[in-house]
Amino acid sequence: MKIIYYSPHPTHDIVSEVGYATHQREVINALKSLGHQVFPVIMGGTELANLNPLAVDGYKQAPWKRLIKAFVPRFIWTSFNNFKLLKHDKMAGLRLENEIIAHQPDLIYERSEYLQDSGAQLAKKYSIKYIIEVNAPFVQEMREFEGYSLYQSKAHRVEKFKISTANKVIAVSSALGNFLMEKYNCPHEKLFIQPNCINPSKIVSLLHEENDIKQKLNLNNESKVIGFVGSMFPYHGVDVLIDAFAVVCQNNVNWRLLIIGDGVILNNLKNQVSKLGISDKVIFTGKVPHSIVFDYIAIMDMCIMAKSNWYGSPVKIFEYGLMNKPIIAPNTLPVLDVMTHEKDALIISDNSTDLANAIQRLISDEVLSKSIAENFHQKVLEVYIWENAAKNIIKLCE
Repeated sequence: MKIIYYSPHPTHDIVSEVGYATHQREVINALKSLGHQVFPVIMGGTELANLNPLAVDGYKQAPWKRLIKAFVPRFIWTSFNNFKLLKHDKMAGLRLENEIIAHQPDLIYERSEYLQDSGAQLAKKYSIKYIIEVNAPFVQEMREFEGYSLYQSKAHRVEKFKISTANKVIAVSSALGNFLMEKYNCPHEKLFIQPNCINPSKIVSLLHEENDIKQKLNLNNESKVIGFVGSMFPYHGVDVLIDAFAVVCQNNVNWRLLIIGDGVILNNLKNQVSKLGISDKVIFTGKVPHSIVFDYIAIMDMCIMAKSNWYGSPVKIFEYGLMNKPIIAPNTLPVLDVMTHEKDALIISDNSTDLANAIQRLISDEVLSKSIAENFHQKVLEVYIWENAAKNIIKLCE
């Protein structure tokens, strides 16, 4: 098949080591590995040298923009940015149309984005098979992150138009799929649930000597490690993990908590650790290059995801599973889509008491710990790999 992979977002590239870029890159590579021609139309960029400045690591908003933003009502600022998104979508559509004319594709596969419907418009115009991949409830998510916009009603209409135009709609979780059916009348027969995946080959050449990492972190041979990898945002529940660990470490003196990542609440978390008096038992690495993240996961004795949002498919559990680690995860539909309690993981309510009890249970029960680790590891290798996701896309076309 000839496939145009379309990503209309102005800053979502395919070369950064972040979730959206990895997802796009892996799907494209997996489709190519199956023998299909893939023509990426990635508005966020395909080379590190030509990325939108907003996507570059360490980007800081110009002082005059920060000043204006401080005095302009939030909904006006958000609405203006939405207006720019609409203008961007017209430009993206022109580029997509040129690619359609040049390649005559059998399929447009689009990573759907907020307020962007050029892909649907052109798929309809040229009668091309059209599949959209939906990763979030975009309008609600934008409202939560950026506040109310004058374009909110239009944004809902855009979502409904894309779903009605698409031949198939791929959602990353059953929770998100249910939302699309209820909110935008997505027909059940049009919907397919495809959680995130992992590329097993990415760790083959990455792992270094375990002792090198332990030495770097000042861990001795008796040290046992509870680990978290991810960004420091409130919805990841790292504060809950710290509270739970403060209880667990009282009776487990050799255990340490390793927190890998950076984010807006990192300093708050460090203050929390200090107030609890466990600074000598908690290690914050800050941001770690993705190329060596698996080296750090390798030294963990169990891996935690304390909280998650209701709709997203968390990549970190697949990374933990690939590394054959016992996992404790929150009781959300996206987690239940891929895991079974006490078979693949311990699945708990997102509070520190339940988390502390689950951690203690894995510490005390090595048989259970080993069993859930191996079960999910096998499931990841057999089911949740990008090649399978690509095969599902092709089956949907049939």
